[in-house]
Amino acid sequence: MRVRMRILILTPRLPWPLIDGGRIAMARLAEGLVDAGADVEILSLNPRKHRAVATPPIPTEVIDIDTSRIIAPAFATGIPFLVARFLSDEFLEALRRTLRRFVPDVVQIESPFLLPYAGVVRGDSNARVVLRSLNVEFRIWEGLARLERNPLRRIAIRRIASSLRKYEVRHLNACDAIVPISADDADDFRRLGATRPVHVVPCGVAVSGPTRDAPIPNSVGFIGSLDFRPNQEAVEWILGELWPRVLERAGDARLSIAGSGVPEWLRQRMSAVDFRGTVDDATAFMNTMSVMIAPLFAGGGMRIKVLEAMALAKPVVATKLGAGGLDVEHGRDILIADDAASFADAVALLLRDSKTAARIGNAARETVRSRYDNDVLAPGLLTFYESL
Repeated sequence: MRVRMRILILTPRLPWPLIDGGRIAMARLAEGLVDAGADVEILSLNPRKHRAVATPPIPTEVIDIDTSRIIAPAFATGIPFLVARFLSDEFLEALRRTLRRFVPDVVQIESPFLLPYAGVVRGDSNARVVLRSLNVEFRIWEGLARLERNPLRRIAIRRIASSLRKYEVRHLNACDAIVPISADDADDFRRLGATRPVHVVPCGVAVSGPTRDAPIPNSVGFIGSLDFRPNQEAVEWILGELWPRVLERAGDARLSIAGSGVPEWLRQRMSAVDFRGTVDDATAFMNTMSVMIAPLFAGGGMRIKVLEAMALAKPVVATKLGAGGLDVEHGRDILIADDAASFADAVALLLRDSKTAARIGNAARETVRSRYDNDVLAPGLLTFYESL
């Protein structure tokens, strides 16, 4: 009789409710592991900046934390400040209690920001330690530095990127395995010096039947966490570069933006568009849109919201980076454009040509169904964990 594997997942924020891509990525995989036959528990930080209240479907202990604090715990010595913000004595003690009580076979760390806890897992258990990475984190900051126009801010961002790079490279082999969400990230980890087993698990989704609700005519949507710098850069580009061009081509187009954690300076920039703020149901928001857009210019990993939109049969226009990590083809199941004029042409085409929009949306749904179904991905990861 097969023994059920016990998996403890450490998360930098509560995976529920499903209101942003990071939460969706963590929640879907955890639920998939349970469905595949594992016993799963979650120990989650709950940062004040991303504070959430939810009733998780998986046993979860939540530790509140303020990541904007200045003073880090004593055991944060030698750790970059961006990482030290996620360290908590209370979380540390909760981890030790859970290791003794739950006795996990695998501890899955959902962010490089939580890697300092790997040593505690080593010292207090015999569990295998696995880093599941949604991004090569320092690559995001390198991309932001390239985009930054202010010389002083560019220097500061480069210093952040440099400190994160040293930290991530130093910890590449601190775990027993790495689980990136894209082949590109897997190759990047190996080039950086990773020698541990690497198993790629794309973010999975549940593909439901087509919605019966008609989208709002000529509506274009963007959704993402707006305290995340690459998403802020995307919104600024949409407002300043893209949307005036879209209106030149399709004057009745309507832009809606949704996202949590928006800073006041960006909220003011969006006064002329339909800004929804935090939405209770990201799927419902996307279902009302005719077209979804993902014009991202910094970051790595996989765009969870793009995948979710494709699963809803929504036609998507994205930059190459916005479609990063996804096995898609321009003109078949997505439209890809990297400059404002081409991007506006693609959006206008989908708004004007309903047959093309439907063809791309339906092909997108089939791509997700065949390659990113959670019911297939999670059992494969569980088999990999058993091999460790």
